[in-house]
Formats: sequence, C-alpha cells, structure tokens
Amino acid sequence: MKMKTYLTLLAITLSVACFTYSCSKKGQDVPNTAIGSERHTEQDANPQWQAIQYYNRINESFGISPDKDNSAAIAGMPDYYGGAFINKQHKLVVYVKGDVATASKQIADITGAADVIIKPAKFSYKELTSVMDKLNNIKLSSAARTYATNYVSWSLMDAENKVVVELENFNDQKISEFKKTVLNSPAIEFRKSAGRVKLEVNLDPGCKAALNTSGTSYGSYAFRARRTSDSQVGMVTAGHVVSVGGTIYNGSSVVGTCSASIQSGSTDVAFIPVTNTASFTPTNTLCGTSTTLSTSTSLPGVGTLVNMRGATTGTSSGNIISTNASTTTAAGISYTNLTTADYASAGGDSGGIIYTYVSASNTRFTVGLHLGAGGTTRYFTKAGLALSAIGATRY
Repeated sequence: MKMKTYLTLLAITLSVACFTYSCSKKGQDVPNTAIGSERHTEQDANPQWQAIQYYNRINESFGISPDKDNSAAIAGMPDYYGGAFINKQHKLVVYVKGDVATASKQIADITGAADVIIKPAKFSYKELTSVMDKLNNIKLSSAARTYATNYVSWSLMDAENKVVVELENFNDQKISEFKKTVLNSPAIEFRKSAGRVKLEVNLDPGCKAALNTSGTSYGSYAFRARRTSDSQVGMVTAGHVVSVGGTIYNGSSVVGTCSASIQSGSTDVAFIPVTNTASFTPTNTLCGTSTTLSTSTSLPGVGTLVNMRGATTGTSSGNIISTNASTTTAAGISYTNLTTADYASAGGDSGGIIYTYVSASNTRFTVGLHLGAGGTTRYFTKAGLALSAIGATRY
C-alpha cells in the first residue's frame, strides 16, 4: 500500500502521514490511475438507485440486513422467491417460482412498484442457497477433501438462477465424478476454472512500507472502525495482509499493531488499533481525493455497480456477479459467502475498500473489503460480516 498519501484505499487517509499500504512511485495514487490503455475512475450507481431501493425493500421484507448473518432469514424466505438482480437497463429483475401471477402481485406489494421485471425461475433462492450450503460443508469437511479438491470456486449466480461450480480439471469424466462423489443437483452448472484466487498482497520491492520499514510488503486499507468493547479506533484491512501481532508502518514510524486477524468462513479481515491518533488520524476521506466514504454499510445485489479503491490500482469499477460465492485460495484457505464482481485490481490492492457511489445523495456506501482475484473475477468480504467478526463498527 502506498502509505504516504494513502490513509486508506478507502480513503482512510492518515492525517499527518497517510497510511495505506500501496507501493512504488508509480503506485502513488491519483484520482485516475492508468492501467494499460484503460483509465479507471469512480463510477456512479445513481441510474440504478430506484432498482437498489426496490431490492432493499425485498430484502427488508424477508428480514435481510447488511449488518448480520442472514442464514435464518434466507431459510425463512417464501418458496416463490428465486432471487433478484439489476439488469443493464438499470431495472430490477425478480425471479419467481410457481404461480407467476400471484408471485408478481406479492413482489409489487413489497416494492410498491409496477416496473419491476418478473421472470419465471426453476429454483427458489432457498433451494440455490441449500446447494451452496451443501457444497460449503463438503469442501470444509476434512474427511471430504480427498474427493472435493477439484472444485475450487462455486457461486450462486442470481442473474442466472443457478449455482456455478468451477473445476480445475474440466471434462466429462470429472463432471461425472463430481456428481457421484460430491453432489448431483439440477441447479448446478459446471465451468472450467480460471485458476485459484490469488490474494493480492504485493510483495514486490520498491514500494512504500506497510508491513515493514523496507517497503517490501504492503496491502491496502479499507476503512476506519471503532472496537465496540473499548471504543478503540483503528483501521481495517484484509486478514491475509497482516497477522495478529504484526506491525503496520508509515516509513519507519509505527502506525499500530494488529489485534485481530481472521481468515476463515465468510471473512478475510484484520483490525489495526491506532493509538497515536495525533500523528495518524483515521479518516473517511477516500485516498488522494476530497470525497468522503459514508459510514453506512450496504448489501447490494447482483448487477449493482461498485467501486474498488486500492493502493496499486487506484479506483476501478464493475458490477456485482454473485452475492454468495465460495472459493479456495492458492494458499489453501476456503471461504464462503463472499461477493464477486468484475472490477479491476492488482497486487497490493488486498484489503481495499469496495463501495457504491450514488450521486443523487452524494453518498458512497461502505460495501466490502477486496480479497483477491481468480481470472477476471474479483472476490470481496462483505463489510457487515467483517465488522461483526472483529467486534467493531463504522464511525
């Protein structure tokens, strides 16, 4: 991460000396960072705002919240609901199973709108989630790892009303083996894996230090947070960036020592308490800009436009692909209930902020923390789950 003017990917700019972990002069953040011939800038989700509100109303009616584990709420969803996503025309599309006319009326009653697009579905959202849960349990079971090693990523694809399983060895024989030894479900579609997720902590030399004073290791900050147990303030980044007891630096100065680092389940998150706030002041100002990140967390649906800000890439944007994705990283750690999107990222962006910008209200909602990349797919931890895991809140 670029510690100097980078207090946060997210815009957690440390006052006297920014602290974000990025790197190299070339990685020094500017509002727009060139990557190849393409320029990446913050993108506005305002055209999707009406669809986002409809989606939020549906979630709220089912008891879904961005600040908690929603397993019980999903289990209680009505059988007709098949999931939802925002299409390229910025409209909310809702899948329904069974009686389309009756389900359409129920969705209209919830959203208070007549312009939600209804599509018939083969599977309910509960059924698809159940398939994901079974795959997660099998993958995480030590007894099953001898025959479950070939599937490395698996996601609930809301826009397709199916679960996609990616296989490293992809052929008819391996698909048949999967169906016999792992799970045979009509809701599963098989695809060839683009490779295991690469965690994007940059270990290249020549960067401003974050994990050591020589500047050889760095990641990115996501946002500032306050620990609920004692009101200690600090910075949040990815768990694979720094372990408990690890020190974060700004040049030769110590910013803080990691007190919590989690790499399991649905979270890849770490908390670094900042005691010397006179010299290192966590802020909500996006790194290298004058814009402010909102302390409100959000749980956006498939198709929603999100922005990533990291120490190496600067700002990039893309659309959410899945809100329930699981993967096994190159380090051998399996994660569940991640969110995937198609923004750009690179080494050193790990821990970077994922947010949605809505210009109508000039709000940049806190959405998540960048974890890594598998092919063209990016994975991130949901902000609410990250905060819950470390016992902290945004402020």
